[in-house]
Amino acid sequence: MKFEVEIDDALVGALTNSLGEQLQDEAKREQLAAFALKHVLKWMAGQTAYQSMTEQYTEWLTELLPIFYPDDVPSTERIFNNFSIPYGRAAYISRVLLEKQQTIWRQRGKANLLASLKGKEAEAQANNDKGEALKYVPVSLDSISYRELTVILEVIFRIDTTLAPPVNKAVSPGRRTVDIPSQLFPKLIESLEA
Repeated sequence: MKFEVEIDDALVGALTNSLGEQLQDEAKREQLAAFALKHVLKWMAGQTAYQSMTEQYTEWLTELLPIFYPDDVPSTERIFNNFSIPYGRAAYISRVLLEKQQTIWRQRGKANLLASLKGKEAEAQANNDKGEALKYVPVSLDSISYRELTVILEVIFRIDTTLAPPVNKAVSPGRRTVDIPSQLFPKLIESLEA
């Protein structure tokens, strides 16, 4: 069933420049319209009942962020500045979205981490072949890759507590350099490729 609706320009004009400009794209308008209509109809049919505004915002942003910012991870600043959500609530929601297991951001973090490790795999393998398994190899990671690294390491260290841990060397906005022992590379790559 097809619905057509006209939206007052003042409503679109009240959005941030980033969102307003993106709505010039017909495909994005259609995605937003489908999202809005779906959620209103589910509400009217009694299929959705949120326990709090935070729960509602989290569910909505799970769908809206990939429409408007498909290449960016959820950030407090993006949610606060573009969706009129109070800063504390935006911080909480961004953490929740990054913690969800099956999200595009977690998949992207794993893919980025694997690419970063593969880029240094030859160096780590050379160290392992020379009997220098504890020699560190520096790897530059973005925030979501680092988050995935910590999740995987927690599992690896639960199985083998004798392994040497990575060391954080440098942090800059959105990136960090981590020195990873060569012996961890095969385990990390195997875990990511599983």
